[in-house]
Amino acid sequence: MRKILITSLLSISLFVICLFLAWKSLSATNFFFERLYQLHAIDEQIKNYAPQNRNKENFGLTSNLEHQRIFGEIVSSINSNGKGLSQISYFYPSGEKIDEFLTNNEITHLQDVSELIVSSTQFVLILTGVLIAVYGFFFYYKISRSRYLWKPVTTLFSFFTMVFTLSVISGIIFVIGTRKVFHLLHEVLFSDKGQWFFYYQDSLMTTLLPESLFGTIAVMITVCAFFYWIILNIIITKILE
Repeated sequence: MRKILITSLLSISLFVICLFLAWKSLSATNFFFERLYQLHAIDEQIKNYAPQNRNKENFGLTSNLEHQRIFGEIVSSINSNGKGLSQISYFYPSGEKIDEFLTNNEITHLQDVSELIVSSTQFVLILTGVLIAVYGFFFYYKISRSRYLWKPVTTLFSFFTMVFTLSVISGIIFVIGTRKVFHLLHEVLFSDKGQWFFYYQDSLMTTLLPESLFGTIAVMITVCAFFYWIILNIIITKILE
């Protein structure tokens, strides 16, 4: 029982670190937004909703490359403590500036998101230090006493256990509803923060970044984290066996 508990805690902790690594890796590629743009037919959404916007004009006259550039700037600002959010603008294909892209409420929300990323970074750094210390102690104990204090389970067993766990979580999310889970997470994470829900008619950000897009990004992060987890788990198991 003790071994199962230790193994579970270490696996979950390692996966949390891998989620952060996946975020960093994918955000460096802007989450392959040029492909997600096509997958979610965002150009059609912009054509439908941009003309209805009550705060900003003529976003529907901008190009696909302009939309991808704006997304990249938002991601970069979020990873940089929110710096530059108020300067993000959108332009005609001729290069003439139309307006700033974000409203004040949207800037406040994205700054809240950025603060969450910063807090997550600090947490992950601490968690990484703890895991290195724990695994280091197990390795030292094995070498110094020629016996195990804790021995990792096989990589294959860990793999199927993690697949099962992720499948259960995915099933729960599917039963509850992805939209409801998306809103619930925002209510929990930003309960004492600024506005986080924006209607299409009030927000170019929502027009460019629909909820379905974040669902796809969440899947991408999870899959990427799983691959990182497999690699790190194999390395750790080889060292401690």
